[in-house]
Amino acid sequence: MYPSLWRWNSGISWIGTVDITAYFLAVAVGMVLGSVLLWRWARRNNIDKNDALDLALWVAIFGLVGAKLMHVLADGYLGEYVNICVDPSKVFWDKWRVGLAYCRELHGNAIFDDAKGYLGCVPTESNCLAWINLFAGGYTYYGGLIGGGTAAFLVIRSRKLPLWPTVDTLTWIVILGLGFGRIGCFLNGCCFGHVTDSWLGVVFPEGSPAWVEHAQQGLIGAHHAALPVLPTQLFEAFAAFAIAAFLALWVERKKRYGGETFVVGIALYAVARIVIEIWRADPRGGFLGLSTSQLVGIACLAGMIVLHLRLRARKAPSSAPPPSPSTPSSAPPPSAAS
Repeated sequence: MYPSLWRWNSGISWIGTVDITAYFLAVAVGMVLGSVLLWRWARRNNIDKNDALDLALWVAIFGLVGAKLMHVLADGYLGEYVNICVDPSKVFWDKWRVGLAYCRELHGNAIFDDAKGYLGCVPTESNCLAWINLFAGGYTYYGGLIGGGTAAFLVIRSRKLPLWPTVDTLTWIVILGLGFGRIGCFLNGCCFGHVTDSWLGVVFPEGSPAWVEHAQQGLIGAHHAALPVLPTQLFEAFAAFAIAAFLALWVERKKRYGGETFVVGIALYAVARIVIEIWRADPRGGFLGLSTSQLVGIACLAGMIVLHLRLRARKAPSSAPPPSPSTPSSAPPPSAAS
């Protein structure tokens, strides 16, 4: 686990502390690789390469914003972000989330107990832009899909790019990039799975999100190592790489209608995500016993079934018999007018 590679306090509220993490680097690698692949696709298909690069840029920007917004709205942190804006005294970060040194760096009030020592931190400074801090973590893939998809639609329309060929290509490139993002999650220690005693178990170090969660649940003591957990981040990375390869090497070459790569890609990812969420144990939003990502995945799967039927129907051959060739009439030609 290598969560932080370089750190700098910007002094700007909406930027906060610039923390170049392994997660951030992995996502950046995926974005750069995706931009190169999109540029090569544009060159092969006689499409303006500048349009392709603009498309990649706006998809990345809107994807990050969309991923951050869904995290705020759907992962259970909305109340905390509201309070840190209007009344920071209502926010309490326990010691597992914010250590004593970091609490002092944030100019927070450290709360102590005679028996247990440092308990946690109460922030003292209002920050209404904390939710948009791009370096603070907290992203959801489906939010990125919605944000990036919106940007893609707008750029495709404004630049008059071919709709389904562009969307189909973007689909497998974005899913490939997601695989790199999940490797970043593994290096960061987030998005971990349930405790396990199988050979698949991974032990994250002290201070990791898994260690914090296990300590909060009373499963370990303050100076104990985290328990072995399933590396669900790697499960999803493997699924993303496999889906991207299948789309690029098979579906793109065999597709029967424009948009099939998009339909198959989103459907396969939705199924994979619904299943992998069963094994995840990190705190996140949910409803009716299902996580937010499972609910969105079910909606995406239903939507892709409907879209598949509609797009396939457009390309289906007509059931009406072809018109028979015309035959010369046996009737005598009309007589000429006198």
